[in-house]
Amino acid sequence: MSANYNWEAVHPVYGVPISVVEATEQPILRCDVRQKHNLPSRSWTVRISTWINTNYFLWYLCAGLADYRSDEEWMTTFDTHYRKTWDEIQARVQEINGPYRFGVPIPMPPVAKAVVIHHPESGPAETFTVSPEVRPPHLTPWMTSMPRYAVWGLLRFVTERQSSVPDQFDVVLDMSSPALSRPVDTRIDQNVARESVSQGDLKDSMIDIYYQFGN
Repeated sequence: MSANYNWEAVHPVYGVPISVVEATEQPILRCDVRQKHNLPSRSWTVRISTWINTNYFLWYLCAGLADYRSDEEWMTTFDTHYRKTWDEIQARVQEINGPYRFGVPIPMPPVAKAVVIHHPESGPAETFTVSPEVRPPHLTPWMTSMPRYAVWGLLRFVTERQSSVPDQFDVVLDMSSPALSRPVDTRIDQNVARESVSQGDLKDSMIDIYYQFGN
């Protein structure tokens, strides 16, 4: 991704920065992930290379931590209540090519927030707090600004650094989420709607795929 992108411009359909939708490649992050109650020990590296939206980023961290199978309590919780939903999310994202993948609504992840910290060789650390985005069961078009706790501030930071090697981050997950008390069932309802949108010279064909994960 280019460091010269205009990160303030938001895609009118997908609700993510236009720079992300137009990018031909995306940065790779290596995250040393741990749960809040495990500080300062027990950390596992999760490699992030796919950027869909904030909720997808958080799901990826939660699933990556479970996949290391060293935190038995979290592994059991994730496999019991969230593994099928995560597999469904992955299947939907992988079957859709191009910018339409940004139109796949991602359900609330089983985490309250992720604190993402970058420690430079010199100078103060950079800290990003990423929290789930509460969305209706369909996309919310015509967004004009990014939520404060969205993942795009982190992605912009990584992009503008233009590091020759993947950046390494410390990530602390706070699992005290209401979602943990509401197991997600695996029923999916699907409806495809097509609509044409335009904003100035920006024209796109919108395909919103509404998936209902859970109730």
